[in-house]
This record gives sequence, structure tokens and C-alpha cells, in this order.
Amino acid sequence: MKLSRSALLALVSLALPFVTAPARAAPKTLHIAFTAAESTFDPAASDDIPSSDIIRMVFDPPLEFDYHARPVAPKPATLAKMPEVSPDGRTYTLTVKPGIFFQDDPAFGGKRRELVAADYVYSIKRLMDPKIASPNYYLIENKLVGMKPVREAAEKSGKFDYDREMAGLRTLDRYRLQIVFDKPQYEFLYDLTSAAFSAVAREVIERYRDERGRVREHPIGTNAFQLAATEWKRSSRIVLTRYSGYRDEALPLASGLSPTLKVPQLDRIEVQILEESLPRMLAFQSGELDKVDVPRDMHGRLFDGTTLKREYAAQGIRHQRIMEPSLQFQYFNMSDPVVGGMAIEKIALRRAILMGYNSPRERESIYKGQAEFATQLVPPTQNGHQKGLNLRPPYDPPLARALLDRFGYRDCDGDGYREAPGCTPLVFTRSNPTDSKSREQDEIWKQSMDAIGIKVQFFNQKWPDLIEMSRTGKLQSWGWGWISSGPGGSGYPSLLVSRNINAINDMQFKDAEYDRLYDLAEATPIGPRRTAIYAALSRIAASYSVLDFGFHTYANDVSHPWLTNYVRHPFWRTPWKYVDIDVAARERSRGRR
Repeated sequence: MKLSRSALLALVSLALPFVTAPARAAPKTLHIAFTAAESTFDPAASDDIPSSDIIRMVFDPPLEFDYHARPVAPKPATLAKMPEVSPDGRTYTLTVKPGIFFQDDPAFGGKRRELVAADYVYSIKRLMDPKIASPNYYLIENKLVGMKPVREAAEKSGKFDYDREMAGLRTLDRYRLQIVFDKPQYEFLYDLTSAAFSAVAREVIERYRDERGRVREHPIGTNAFQLAATEWKRSSRIVLTRYSGYRDEALPLASGLSPTLKVPQLDRIEVQILEESLPRMLAFQSGELDKVDVPRDMHGRLFDGTTLKREYAAQGIRHQRIMEPSLQFQYFNMSDPVVGGMAIEKIALRRAILMGYNSPRERESIYKGQAEFATQLVPPTQNGHQKGLNLRPPYDPPLARALLDRFGYRDCDGDGYREAPGCTPLVFTRSNPTDSKSREQDEIWKQSMDAIGIKVQFFNQKWPDLIEMSRTGKLQSWGWGWISSGPGGSGYPSLLVSRNINAINDMQFKDAEYDRLYDLAEATPIGPRRTAIYAALSRIAASYSVLDFGFHTYANDVSHPWLTNYVRHPFWRTPWKYVDIDVAARERSRGRR
């Protein structure tokens, strides 16, 4: 009898011992959400939080923060040791640790590409390139020895010469680079922890750059995670996977470095873009998200005051509350023909608008009491905050109306709204994103401005579009936030430095005395004198009513018990390479739902 091929195979299989393949461990996936979409994955081009958070997981700045140390302290990320700093605070020598490699990419021609000192030199030069127009240029602008002629030549020719030698930024050998400043820079160690100073590979930039020299969608770094490009859906879903070639690094635990566990423990990070607060909260409560910053309009759902409700605590949910190193503010465009300018009547208009805006209602209804009124430019979390200084305009509608009357803003046509002096039209335009929080804020603005007789209209667009328009001075007024990546205070007053117009100075503010004092503060050691200078800068901002001082917000962070080794860091929002997921605990919890 002749057997078929399939029958023969069946007999053979019966004769063989039964062997089961070893079970593959379930991948450890962190599920988180962003409240706004990414705009770019280029360290030189980014200054929004969603983009910067992704960048910090893919790329490495020279330094990072010690995960568990309090007070916070920087430590080497890709360096062999902490930078050597000259006694005068002007010269920083960095030594890159050998054996760190970029993630694989066709730009490297099939070879492993080691991180070297020249990569940091190149990356810092990208901040100077006028074509890139980096919003982080302010970090080095007019500070490095010999950079001015290099920048000016690029502005004149339209092309930055990355090979041109510069005394203030150079490689000493394969692994050492030196940064030399014209004046002391006492907070630069903190800057070296920021995403802006992350190392990129020149080959990658030159292969994938756009007409502005930016690489928005092809991040290739040296950190623990890399973009899963095939799974990325812009403004919807971002997936990062573990970089298998990541350097040998022991996992830091609260008790010290683990003798056996390595970084990272996670296999994947899946990020959803969920702008609305209710979907985020429901996703967390169902276990779809492992951790979430509790949206403020959902605060009462989880907390009694500042305490986690008993039913959530019983589930093992962990609550961490911390004042963020942030300033949430609302600004005026000083070049705008309606609200801008230094004329006394324009200053009066801006001040009246700030006094007429019901910020106490915003604090309670939008921030749910999870914010403190800001009284100056520098938050309490930062070096340079002056305790007791209060320059905040009061909420006082009667005084706002009197001020408008005093400077000629009257209702000329009897429609209930004021015109500008000379009975010319006056319409105040507020910009905002399209989410529910912004709609509620718009309602407060409408009622507040109606109460003082100012007609207000609203311009609503997606967050990335507003950022681009704000940077180029196309918005009359908007509100956004500045959050620091370290304890230094200089970033906040830098928002109003004139050379930062079209970078981070969305106010388009120009004042020679302000610029002079800011530069003086930069050259002054951290201490009482520097703090006094920052206070003077806050007074200038207040005297011109360029912006309100807004709020310092609290983050209320909740996480499920299966997210382990997670500590909310004051300045580092994405320490995900240090956390772990107890997959079995997660599955048990889901089985009970």
C-alpha cells in the first residue's frame, strides 16, 4: 500500500516524542497618553512638551538627573564622568564614554555607529543654524567664544558651515569636547540635561533633512528606546520599542543600583494622543493606561481634596502630588496694532484686560484649585525665585473699567462695547486650542471682557498650528506654559529677551534695559544678587503688562500597582527606561474587571 505524503508525515509525528516550545514571556508594554500631539522628533526644532518627551526617550543629552536623588542632582548620561568646569565658570570639558552606539539606520551603511565628541559639537552647532531656526537657540545665543562671526556668515550666505572651526566649541580628541563661554554660565550643567543638547548623527541629518535642515520624522538616537515607524500614526499613536543595542547600565532602585537588573526593563511604550480628559481618565480606570496625570476637571472623581479616595487606594493605585516647575501664563503680542506697543494707553489697555480677567474663577473651575497664583516670572521650584515678591495685577473689574475710562477707551456707538481712543474699532482676539478646557477658558474670557466693555473674539486651532503661528508673531494673544527641565531659573525671564523673538519670545517684547539685566544675571553666580536681578526683570514685565503671571500648577499623578520603580521626578517627565511592568499583576487585575 502506498501512503500519501501527508499520511507519512502524520505517522512520523506520532513516532516522535511530544515537545512543546518554550513559552515566550509576554512583552512588557507601558501604556501612557499625551494631551497634545507631537510636532517634531528633532531635538533642535522642538520646544513643545509632547515632542520633547519622545525625544528624551530616543536621544541622549550629555547629562541626566539621578533618578532617586533628592535634592535633584545631574549625573552623566553618555559621559564617562561629570564635566570639568573651570573656576571662572566659562570652560566646560566633556568626555564621552566609549562604546555607546546609535540605533541602526541605513545612513550608517550597515556599520555600527559609535557616539563620539564630534556628534555633540555638531548637535550644538545645529542650534546656531539660522535655517533651522531652533527655538532653543537662546540657550547659547551670543554666549560661545567665536560664534558670532560663524552665525553672521550663515545668515549672509544662507548656509551654515558645520566644518568651520570655532574657539568656543571644538573637539579635543575622539571622545572629548570643550565648550568655552564669553562670560560665566553658572546654570549650564542643568542645560546639559535638556533635550535640546541631545546628540544626533550628522549622517542621519544629511540623509533625511527637509528644506529647513530639520529631521522631523526620523529620530535616530542612542537612548533606550527607538521609534517604531511602521506603527506610528501622527497625532494619534506613537510606539517606541526597546533598543537592543543600548549600553550596559544597571537599573537604579530606591535602595541603590541593582546587581542583576539592567536598563531598560520595558519592551514597548505605547502612547495615545487623548486631548480630552474624560477618555484619558476612563482609559486609566479600565487599566488601558498604566499611569496618568489626573486631568484637573476630573480631580473630584479621584480625590477628596488632595487625598486619593479610599476606593482607589484600596486597589493599590498610587498617588504622587508635586508642584510642577512651570509657569502657565497668558501673553500679549507687543507688535500687534490693537494691544501692542509701548504707548501709555496701550499699557493701560493691557493692564485693564488683565485686571478684568476672572483668574480666581479660572483657578477654581479649570485648575480645580490645583494651582498657585504666580506673582513673578520665576516659580518657587527654581533658583532665583524671590519669596514675598508679588507683582500680580489684582482681579478688579471696577478698577479696570476706571482705567479704560481714564485713557479714552469709551463706548462711542452705544453698542455696549468700548472703542479705542478716537473712536476707532477695538476687538480683542484670543487664541486657544479646540479642547474642552480651552472652551471653558474662552467662556471665562467672554464673560470677563463683557463685564469691562471690551469686545472679544476667539481664534481656535489645533495646538501645533498655534505654536507655529505664535512663534512668528501672528497671534494677538494666547496662553501657554513654560516648564523647566532643571532647577535653573534663567529660562523663565529668557522668554522676554529681545534676541529670542521668533524663538521663545512670542510676546515680541523688546526692551534694552531688560536685555542688559538678563545678561547681567547670566554672568552672576546663583545667590541673592542673581535673585534680585530676576526680581527687577519681573518688575519690568509687570510695568509694561506684557503678560499675566499666570499659575504654578500641581501635578497629581496616579499609577497602577503593576507599574513598579516609578517615582515622579520634579524635572524629568519620561524616566521610563527605569520603570518595570509586573505583567502577571496586570493580567490578574484585568481578569477581575
